[in-house]
Amino acid sequence: MRAPTGGVRGWLAMKIMETNASSTREAIRRLQLNQNDTFVELGTGHGESLRRIAEMDSVSIPKRIVCVEISTKFRNELQKNIAELPTKLPVEIHGEDCIKMPYLSDGTVTKLFGMNLIYFLNPLPKYLKEINRVMKQNGSVVFGCKLGVIPSNTEEFANIDQNDIADAMEDAGFDVTTEKVEIYGGNYLEIKGTKR
Repeated sequence: MRAPTGGVRGWLAMKIMETNASSTREAIRRLQLNQNDTFVELGTGHGESLRRIAEMDSVSIPKRIVCVEISTKFRNELQKNIAELPTKLPVEIHGEDCIKMPYLSDGTVTKLFGMNLIYFLNPLPKYLKEINRVMKQNGSVVFGCKLGVIPSNTEEFANIDQNDIADAMEDAGFDVTTEKVEIYGGNYLEIKGTKR
């Protein structure tokens, strides 16, 4: 599930992304992106967030959009979908694990987002250390998740406890809030960190 290549896992991961489209679209709306932002999405999948950004007015389109997707299958799909967007976006795609993001300088990212990704960042403190490095002071890190719906007690789903995730983010240098976000047909949990 972390980097599906095909088969049943790839099919399941794609279906999860399709059902999460409304959550992703709402999360992008809530980020209040603007033209001064450097925006990073971890686990971009097939690019639902980019569809939403392409629909925004020009003052809401970030100056730099960095998509990090480790699945080759999803990156290929993402590249096709970017080519079909109605608006050309300043997108770059990276396939490396986000535990190290050498293409991002210290303190340059204003907003970072991941939908249904936090479960797989293991060990979480190492990932959060790198995220903290690239974030600007007062920058926002937003993880959307559906805790309680995802499988538990598996090696792949390492981060499934809201309090443990929030504590790890606090320890990494973020002030953390959580909010249940209602969307058409359901809800998701937003875990938001602001870099101190």
